[in-house]
Amino acid sequence: MPSPPASSGTQREWPRRKRKNSSGKSLPGGRGRLTRLCGRFCSSSKGRPTSPGKSSGSTADTGCEEGPVEEIYLPLDEKKVLLPSISGKITVCRPKIPRTPDDPAEIISKALDTPLSGPPLTERLRGKKSLAIVIPDVTRESGAAHFLPLILSRAEEAGISPRAVTLFVALGIHRPLTEEEVDRITGGTSRTLRVVQHDPDRGLKDLGKTSRGTPVLINAELLKHDAIVLAGAASFHYFAGFGGGRKLLVPGLAGRETIYSTHRRIFDGTERSPLARPGVLSGNPVHEDMLEAASFVPVTFSLTTLLSPEKKVFHAVGGGLEDSHEEACRVYAEHFAVKLKKRYPFIIASAGGYPKDINFIQSHKALDHSFQALSPGGVLILAAWCRDGLGHDDFFPWFRFGTPERIAGELRKNYVVYGQTAFATLTKTLSCTVILVSSLPAETVEAMNIVPARNIEEALSIARERGAVTDEVLVIPEAGHVLPLVEGGEKDTRGAR
Repeated sequence: MPSPPASSGTQREWPRRKRKNSSGKSLPGGRGRLTRLCGRFCSSSKGRPTSPGKSSGSTADTGCEEGPVEEIYLPLDEKKVLLPSISGKITVCRPKIPRTPDDPAEIISKALDTPLSGPPLTERLRGKKSLAIVIPDVTRESGAAHFLPLILSRAEEAGISPRAVTLFVALGIHRPLTEEEVDRITGGTSRTLRVVQHDPDRGLKDLGKTSRGTPVLINAELLKHDAIVLAGAASFHYFAGFGGGRKLLVPGLAGRETIYSTHRRIFDGTERSPLARPGVLSGNPVHEDMLEAASFVPVTFSLTTLLSPEKKVFHAVGGGLEDSHEEACRVYAEHFAVKLKKRYPFIIASAGGYPKDINFIQSHKALDHSFQALSPGGVLILAAWCRDGLGHDDFFPWFRFGTPERIAGELRKNYVVYGQTAFATLTKTLSCTVILVSSLPAETVEAMNIVPARNIEEALSIARERGAVTDEVLVIPEAGHVLPLVEGGEKDTRGAR
C-alpha cells in the first residue's frame, strides 16, 4: 500500500424489577446509576446527545478555535499533511486534554492500586493460579505497551507465574493480527506470553441467553482461567455509545452469532433505535445487550484508559466491569464531546491517522462524527488513508442494494454487522457531498456515492466545483476522537444513521 502523499504546502445494573436470563441467573435491578452518570452527555428524552457538563474534577474543557489559524495539519495514516490556505473564517474543532506524561506508569498504577470500587488488582489476584489478560486489536490504541508490564508485575506479586498468563487479543470478527502487529501494540511484552487471537467461529462455550434472547457464546479458552482482566480504552462508538469495557468481551471474544445478535439491537422493533448512537449509554439497546452478555463472564478486574489523539495515556480508571467503564466514558465525553453553536456547510476532517484510518470501516466513525456538524446538503472532505482497504469482505457487497431503505429491509431479514456500516455510510453520502482522500481505488469509492481524491489539494478543488461554501469552514483534525454536539440542535432527521 503506498504511503499518503505529503501536502504540496509541506457489573451492570438493570431496571429495578429483578429479571432472570435463560440460564436462571438473576439480573440486578436499578438502572438509575447508569442514567445519573451518563445523563449529562448521553441522551435526552428525545434520544439525542446533550452537551457534557464540566465536573469539578475536570482538568480541561473542550471547544473550538476561531479566527486566523496559521497552520493546520491533518493526520493521514502515519503522516501529517498541511492543510492549504483557505479564504474565509475557519473554526478548528479539537479536544483539549491535560498535559500527557511520556511515561504514564503513575496514572495506570493508581487505577490498578486504588480502583473505583473493590480491592486493588494485586489483592484480587491472590490465590489465583492462572490469569487471562484481554486487550483490543490493532484498530484500537489502548496503551497496552504501558499497562501490560504493570499488570504482570502485580500478577507476579500475587503469586501468578508468567507461564500461567495468557494474552487474549479481542478480535471480534476482525482479521487476525500479524506477529509484528501484536509485538508493536504490546511493546514487545507479548514475546514472553502465550498469545491467543480470538476466532468467532471456533472454540466457543455457550453460557445461556440474555433477557433479549441473545445467545452468549464466549471464547472457551478464556473461561479456563482463574482470573480475567480486561484492559482497553474508552472511545465513542457510532451505535454502541462508547467503545471499551464490555466490548472487549462482546464482541471482542464472542461468537459470531452473539456479535450479530447484539449488533442487531440497533433495530428496535422495525425502526432504528434513536438511542443507538455515539455518546449514548442510557437506554441504548446495543450497549445494554452487550453489557448483559458480558456479565456472564466472571471478570476479575477492568481497566479503561483514556488516550490523547497522539496516543498518549492521560487518564485511567480501574474497578468492576460496569462502574469503571461508565466513569471512564464520563471523563472521555468531558474531553472529547465538543459543543458547537451551529452546523457548518463545509467541513474538512481527518479520521485522526493510523489506526483510526486503518480501513474504511474504522474511518466511517469519523465520517459519522463529522456529519453531526454538517448542514443539510453540505460538503464534507474526509482524510482517511485506509491502508487495509475497506476492512472486511462483508462490507462492499451491500452497496448493490442502492438505497439505505433497501439495505435496512435486507438487514432486518438477514443481519450482517458490516451491512449496518454500509447502511450508515450510504445514508450520509446520499444526503451530502462526501470527498474522500484515501488510497482506495476510485471505482470503489464512487460505488459508495463518495467522490475520490488523491490528496487534500484535489479534494479542495473538487469541493469548490461542487459548490462548497468556503466563507465559513469547520476543520476537525481528529474526527475519529471528537464528537461535535450542536447547541440547541434538533435531532438529526436526515435519515436513520
